[in-house]
Amino acid sequence: MMDKKNTLDFFPGAAKNFSVTIFDHLEDAVACLDVDQKILFWNKAAGQMSGRDDAEVLGKVCFDELGLFVDTEGLSLCKGKCPFRLTLKDGVERTLDVYLQHKEGFRIPVTLRVIPVPNDAGEIVGAAGVFVNTAPKVTIPLGVVQLERMGLIDPDTGIASKQYLDMTLKTRLEEFQKYNLPFGLIYVDVDNYDRILEKHGRFNAGKILRTVARTLHKNVRFFDIVGRWSTEEFLVILLNIDEGRLDIVANKLRLLIGESYITTETGMLNATVSMGASLVLRYDSVDSLVKRGEQLMMHSKWLGKNRVSLSFVQKDME
Repeated sequence: MMDKKNTLDFFPGAAKNFSVTIFDHLEDAVACLDVDQKILFWNKAAGQMSGRDDAEVLGKVCFDELGLFVDTEGLSLCKGKCPFRLTLKDGVERTLDVYLQHKEGFRIPVTLRVIPVPNDAGEIVGAAGVFVNTAPKVTIPLGVVQLERMGLIDPDTGIASKQYLDMTLKTRLEEFQKYNLPFGLIYVDVDNYDRILEKHGRFNAGKILRTVARTLHKNVRFFDIVGRWSTEEFLVILLNIDEGRLDIVANKLRLLIGESYITTETGMLNATVSMGASLVLRYDSVDSLVKRGEQLMMHSKWLGKNRVSLSFVQKDME
């Protein structure tokens, strides 16, 4: 069996930037950090996945990036137990599921693998981070001209339109009534949207809406549907789900949106959402299901916003 060697040893006379060329042809994103967590290398896939080019990243300390990664609970990895910091300290490889924030604000699910880089003496001199996009590969064909002409795509956010949502809900109800295939609905409303519009202007308010739309769209399964119901309201239609899972998914989406930021002239801006989540019931119509979701969303507003309601619990007045 051939001994493992330095990559360049296999190709005598290869260019010094051979490894960089290989990294730039990978579909997975790769970042290399020194012992001070300063980013030394950022391949093309990392730039495409994050929306950040070399000039914006190289030389920066990884945890200085505002919320570049958050965990499944919406907490920043850069605060507390940073996997890069831990691997540089103990030399242990780590793999975890996290969410990467794109430059435009929305969150992308990725699997992050942090690999220690030792020197010949076994001392850790850096770390490599490999992050793989785990967003659904099969989705509604966003931006297709024919669908836009049919009114099935919302032109401002690129997700399903109200017309598409109506059609989908009717189909799902027929399937439920004929075959007892359960599904759930999440009614999403951006908190304080009028205030955002008034204070930050139409352009930034539009960016917030697109960030919410993309975060929702990129963090559900490929057969689930996300669409725009009205100006600042969205619906998520989730197939084959029970109430416990519906609650988990809704709160995951809520946390991810709350940790998604856009850049404005005055700094970073984010928004929270209130949600109403419900499973379909035997005698539901499209109107009754959506109305129940809307009422549950309004209940979340009444309880203080930035939360999910699956039932009309009484507010604790103590």
